[in-house]
Amino acid sequence: MLNVTGSDGAESAALLLTTMHRLHKQLNDFASRLYAAYDFGDGSGLVPAILIEMHPAGPELRLRHRFGFFAEGDSDVSELRFSAGATITSAGSIVEAMVDVDLERPRGEFDSGVHALYFERIDQLSLMDALSHLEEQVTTLCTMGAVPSRLGFDTR
Repeated sequence: MLNVTGSDGAESAALLLTTMHRLHKQLNDFASRLYAAYDFGDGSGLVPAILIEMHPAGPELRLRHRFGFFAEGDSDVSELRFSAGATITSAGSIVEAMVDVDLERPRGEFDSGVHALYFERIDQLSLMDALSHLEEQVTTLCTMGAVPSRLGFDTR
């Protein structure tokens, strides 16, 4: 687990937080361009977030950008989610990135339900390796600009 009581721990914590901030901005810029490029419909929205959760294994920091949209004539919200994060454990860091969609009704090439379009998880990394892999994962997420068209959204 990340120990921030000493100077090395404080430097590690600062590196983790500044990296997460930079990656959040990178993913937010991508998601904002995607939201502007596609017509997600009336009442749609983009919600960026940085989540911090405590798990039994250790703390998790996760970037999540959710596109909320409605199927025609439906009042239930469907979501397209881009996320990446790191969990710091005593056995090493875990990084995970995902693009998934939760559809209330069939849309594009997908039936209703939850579908993982991309998933990568790497375990037992040093903090430095975890941050490096997390940067690669966010870069990969930012190449997935065609996902809305797979869901049947038109460009503006």
